[in-house]
Amino acid sequence: MTDRLVSPSTGKTLIPLAKRTTTPTPADAPKPVHVAREFIEVVVFDGRLASRGSQFGHAAVEIDGTVYSRAPSTYFKGSYTKYLRSNTALVVEGAEGSRPGMFRDAVGLKMWVSPREKKLIRDELERRVAADSKYSLFGNSCSSNVADVLELAGIMAHDPRGFQAPVTPAELLAVLEKSNRLVQRRFYGKGYEGGASGNW
Repeated sequence: MTDRLVSPSTGKTLIPLAKRTTTPTPADAPKPVHVAREFIEVVVFDGRLASRGSQFGHAAVEIDGTVYSRAPSTYFKGSYTKYLRSNTALVVEGAEGSRPGMFRDAVGLKMWVSPREKKLIRDELERRVAADSKYSLFGNSCSSNVADVLELAGIMAHDPRGFQAPVTPAELLAVLEKSNRLVQRRFYGKGYEGGASGNW
């Protein structure tokens, strides 16, 4: 490089005064892209022959300590800690006394999402809770609702090679375990008493 440059537009001689490196890495090196990440948890429960609609398992979504779950009787929204304990406990103690728990194992999948995706998922779940449309094993089940809201945010949640409906809890689990959004896999065994994963 010469010390003198000629401006092509004015013809004036330009003299460089200093050199400054603006990129600390070489021009052809990959540059990191920082993305704000937040987390949700998809939890998939074992099946129960004794429970209507749960013969094939069950699925729910946790966002900031609140769980959303499409059950046969209602679209449930509530405390994730209580929900997880009532699904894994043999007996659930409450203000009304004790009642049988679901007593089943569960797998929790911590997934990363962007703040925009998290808001999109939460808003859609809130809309579905408010609508509380009729349960359907083929189009409005626990696992199809989870798959729908995740895919609304661009996260593949069912095998595209198979039928579009119904999405089973087992299929949801198998697909999400292969997702590049998966950060951690947790096991919640029968009788689980630990804290919920709302605050990762």
